[in-house]
Amino acid sequence: METLAWSPARSCLLLLLIASATLLFRLGGLPLCGSDEPRYARIAEEMLARGRWITPVLEGRPWLEKPPLYYWLTMPLFATLGVGETTARLAPALCGLACALTVFWLGRRLGAPLGGFYGAAILLTSIGFVGFARSASTDMPLTACLTLALSVLCARIVDPVTPSWSLLCAYGVLGLAVLAKGPVALVLAAGTCVLFWWLDERGGSLRKWRMGAGLLTVAAVSLPWFFLVFRENGFAFVSFFFVNHNLVRYVSGIHHHSETFFYYVPVFLALFFPWSGWMALFLAPRPMGRWYAAQEWNPATLFLTCWAVFPLLFFSLSQSKLPGYILPSLPPMSLLLGRKLQDLANRSPANPGAAAWTYLLICAGVAGALPLFFNVSYGGRWKAGLALSSCVLGPGVWAFLQGRMGKIETAMRWTMLQGLLVIMGVGWLAFPVLGDYHSTRTIARQALADRLKLEPIITYRFFHHSLLYYTGYQVAGYLQTEKELKQFALRNPSFLVVTQGFRFEELQKLQGFSVSILGSQGKLRLFRISHR
Repeated sequence: METLAWSPARSCLLLLLIASATLLFRLGGLPLCGSDEPRYARIAEEMLARGRWITPVLEGRPWLEKPPLYYWLTMPLFATLGVGETTARLAPALCGLACALTVFWLGRRLGAPLGGFYGAAILLTSIGFVGFARSASTDMPLTACLTLALSVLCARIVDPVTPSWSLLCAYGVLGLAVLAKGPVALVLAAGTCVLFWWLDERGGSLRKWRMGAGLLTVAAVSLPWFFLVFRENGFAFVSFFFVNHNLVRYVSGIHHHSETFFYYVPVFLALFFPWSGWMALFLAPRPMGRWYAAQEWNPATLFLTCWAVFPLLFFSLSQSKLPGYILPSLPPMSLLLGRKLQDLANRSPANPGAAAWTYLLICAGVAGALPLFFNVSYGGRWKAGLALSSCVLGPGVWAFLQGRMGKIETAMRWTMLQGLLVIMGVGWLAFPVLGDYHSTRTIARQALADRLKLEPIITYRFFHHSLLYYTGYQVAGYLQTEKELKQFALRNPSFLVVTQGFRFEELQKLQGFSVSILGSQGKLRLFRISHR
């Protein structure tokens, strides 16, 4: 393993093999899920069809919630490879690969080639990182751009003779980060740099980073789109994008994502699994000095720590919290852990201390929870959870034993294998279950196949963006009350209804109408209602 890490070409090849298994394996095997994936895919599809590159559009209307970088990356893929689940997710997956390769590059620049390899491999086998990299959303493009930009700034700290063009490129990529998700990219980058400058008593960072020229470069890359979209949409863009979806989202719970201050503690542990337990290695004696004395730290280590911690602090203060917000913390944390593992691997024997036990306890907790979770949440399908538990426990126990014996490199190999098995196991075993409960592709396609002529399709006390996507936005109504259902039935002699299965008794209350079941998917049912 160490030989591979010291050979850039062979290390990159191995990382590409890992990425092909974790990022690309069955990339299109899961239907578009949740609310974001079908919306973002549809927006890219509509922008391509209409030849519009400035204002995102959904159902022909401006959709100003997010900037256009994801759409810009996806539109050429749709044009060349066709529209589908795989192409909708391919750009974020490639962004995830770019993150990992950047971590590998930065580790080598910081004099830790094995640590860089470990960091990249950790990232590519972390459940949460891979999950977002396989999702058609804006989180991974933002994270990739921030990782590229901040990695160059970090390298500049230890190597002031870094070429000026690389700094300008880094700021240009930071401008792309703004186009990925908005001004939050600047907040995260600036917050990281300011926190480092405040803690680092050596000074000189701002001069090394050439902030003036950098900010001009960021503005040159990002501002043209903001000007053009404002010209097309006026102050509606300012109100919807800047005020509602940035400022108001941060200071209030208007979008119904309120959580406690410590929400991101368990979320981070989950996103970083199976490496969460090994983070206890940071509590071991540190060669750079006391962990609480920042001025004694290696400057690069301090910068990476600020980079990992600031997003956690910033979004913990936010009134709206979602797991993907802290995704930018994962690349620096992976490299920090990778460098720590290199340090331990160079000791003979390595002593992971309590980290091995922490790792085992987390693995045991996850393995025990998976069958229960699948049984309760997915209609008694505990067998899929049990199979995934074996993917967690098998390599996990062996990694623990190797770690306790001081064989840290062997323990890391088994933890990587564990991550690979869990991710690929999800692809084989859990995708059918997740698709049934988090998407509506099956029932939407059946509705289109079974409808008679132009028979309306409606939903009753149920709404899901994927139903709109997979029916080609042919849903005629979203009814919420029995009164609305009766009125719709009187106007339409026959129509299809997608609703939850337990609503069947409510549908039967329609006098003078027959109700027949046509199909099911998860908790959903497809009914035809027609005059007797």
